[in-house]
Amino acid sequence: MPVSHDTAVELVRDLLELQRVMKRVTKTDAGQRRLNPTAIALLYYLDSNGPRRATVMASDTGLGPSGLSRQLAVLEGEGHVERTPDPDDGRAALVAITERGREQVRTVLEEDAQRLAGRLENWDEEQARASRGAINEITTVFLDSLGVERTTSCRGTGTPRGAGPATAGRATPDHRQHEEDTER
Repeated sequence: MPVSHDTAVELVRDLLELQRVMKRVTKTDAGQRRLNPTAIALLYYLDSNGPRRATVMASDTGLGPSGLSRQLAVLEGEGHVERTPDPDDGRAALVAITERGREQVRTVLEEDAQRLAGRLENWDEEQARASRGAINEITTVFLDSLGVERTTSCRGTGTPRGAGPATAGRATPDHRQHEEDTER
């Protein structure tokens, strides 16, 4: 049975509320970070995907060319990214994360994980994993509907492509490997 209109409306409201709250939590928890959440997201993207042309980054991230250019200028100025000639087209450049940028990603992920664990102190592991599975499942549905591949290290998590409710929530081999890596 398809999702009812009323349930779809409630899901939209829930997702908008989550988006609003995440922006607020990100601002509150950012502390003394020198980089804004968009810059950190770009570093995470490059760390997960490797060097990319700015045009590809703009398409994958949804940032406009001028906004992306401003963010990349800050990241380059801080030594978090570098531009190198594209070996396939000498007229173009690739943007790559530097070791300093990778260290920034590791630091931010660790700090955010500690803060999140504190906010979820009344949850158990099962609740956290179930929530993670639901978030990854809806993300996969959205990406599939756009014809876009996942661009983070969470590739392969959630429901496999084309899997219906019977297989939802079952861990795929890639998902289990990611879970094991995350626990280490």
